[in-house]
Order: sequence, then structure tokens, then C-alpha cells
Amino acid sequence: MNKTNDVIPEYQAKSAIEFWEFLSPHRYILWPGERMIFRGQADSTWHLDPSILRGKNHPVYSQPLMKSDPLKSDFQIIAEVGALKTFTDHCDSSGLQIPGINTKFKREYLDQPNEIFSSTIVSRKSPWPLEEYFDLMSVAQHFGLATRLLDWTRDPYVAAFFAASELVLKPEIASGLRLAVWALDIQELAKQVELVRVPSSGNQNIAAQRGVFTLLQQPYQMGGGFEGTHLLDEHMKNLVTVHGKQRLIKITLPQSECSKVMDLCSRHGVTAATLHPDFYGAAKATQIALAITSRCATSDCSDALITKQPAFRSGTRS
Repeated sequence: MNKTNDVIPEYQAKSAIEFWEFLSPHRYILWPGERMIFRGQADSTWHLDPSILRGKNHPVYSQPLMKSDPLKSDFQIIAEVGALKTFTDHCDSSGLQIPGINTKFKREYLDQPNEIFSSTIVSRKSPWPLEEYFDLMSVAQHFGLATRLLDWTRDPYVAAFFAASELVLKPEIASGLRLAVWALDIQELAKQVELVRVPSSGNQNIAAQRGVFTLLQQPYQMGGGFEGTHLLDEHMKNLVTVHGKQRLIKITLPQSECSKVMDLCSRHGVTAATLHPDFYGAAKATQIALAITSRCATSDCSDALITKQPAFRSGTRS
């Protein structure tokens, strides 16, 4: 992923405790009327870009007749609808019911997408993706299929977990790099940005993670590419609230503090086992616990666990 721009405010914490206190739900991050959602990322230089548009993740690259011109909006839309149809077909064959997806939707938006695709592009009624696909995309995204959605949570400590959890499993941490938790005020969403919720009924993971998605819709033109950027941070970098506050900021911390972040998460009941209340979560939580323990094998654990509680100091802003 490319580096982020220098316009988004960044609050740099020096220690895991400072980072944790900054994220505390008992304090305001932007202003008293804020309604925040959070996203954790292992590298603070990464953009806020949806997984489907990273590298060659897009299904257009799996289509021999389309991959010669993968940036063409026509091809991308057809490939995305095709991937969603394949996902739905596999759910059907396994007896899995997707909330809100019925026979009429499948017929009009999956089985015959060319008609919807053509009429929408010619008249340019709305940007892509269409709202009718939101529910299906949210379920597919949550279970690992790449879409244009970005995962967020309403719990800042859950975001901290996801920022640090993969780092702690690495044998070595590169010096000089920082992890990040992005904070977005949804009180005033920017134009073309949608908040998408996945039904949590019957879905323990999304309920435990307090999950929600954002979607940056892009206008398109028949035969051409999409208009504007697909990067949420680039789209929002010059936008402020009516109170003159930034809508999007990031809080960063040296990656070397990742074990201590995981220790704090565990102390507050945020673990892989609680966020994924199934066998996968239990196994993941065990892997993380063993990784942290191994770092204490030849030390007093002061480099991996919280051993004292210094007074909180506000992070510096760059």
C-alpha cells in the first residue's frame, strides 16, 4: 500500500498506555458531539483503500476477456456482480440464507446483471455500487470476500486489537514503523460516503466486534474508468465539520509496542476469543498468548507486557 497524505491529522503516542488512554471512550477525540467509528491498521502509512482494489485482488483479473483493460468501469462492475453471484450460489448450495436476499433480488440483480448495468451506466443515475447490493456486499465482506467496503468498529479498543494482533505474531518487528487506529466522525458523512451495517442477528462475530462498514461510491462513465479516488483518506482530506473540526484523524504508535497493546486488550476483555466466539477465535487467542509469552522467555517481560502505569500525557500532533 502507498503512503498516506500529510493532510490528515496524526496524533502520535509514545507508549501503549498513552495510545490506550487517547482511545478511551471516556474522552472526546474531535469534539463533544462526535459519533466515532474506528479502524485499526498495522502500518500507519497505509491508505484507507478497500481490499478489492488493492493490487490485483479485483475479480476482473480472473476474467480473460476483461483483464486486458482492468480499470474500465464496465468490466469492473460486471466482474464484481459475477463474484457476488458466485458467493450467493455457494451459500444456496450450502443451505445458507443471506438476510434480505430473495429470489426477486437474485433474478433482477445477479442472474441478469447486464440489463441493470447497461441502463445504469447509460443514464448515469447513480454511482457504483448501487444501494441494492449493500446488504449482500456486507455479508460477503464480513466473511472474507473482497468488496468495496471498508471494515470499521464502534469500539476503539477493538480497532486497537486489529491494529496490533497480526504484528504480535511476527518473529521480528521492523524499527521505525508505526501502527494506526483511524477515527472517523460519522455525525457528518462526506458526499458519496455511505455507512453500511450488516445484520448482526445470527452473526456472533459482527455483534462481538460492533462492526460497521463504510463505502465510497464512485461515479462512472460507460467505456471509461471511475471518477475520483477510491481512497477514503484522499477523498476526505480537505473536509471538516461545521464546527471546523477534521472528520478523519489517525492515532499512531510504534509497532514495537504491539505486545503491550495486546496485553491491554486482554485486560479489558478484548481478545480473539471474544471477537470471534468460535473455535477459530479460541485458536487465534492461543497463538497470540503464546507469541507474547515467547517474548518474555529471556526477559522480565517489561518489553512485552504492561508493568507500570505512568501518568497519561497527550500525544503530539504532526
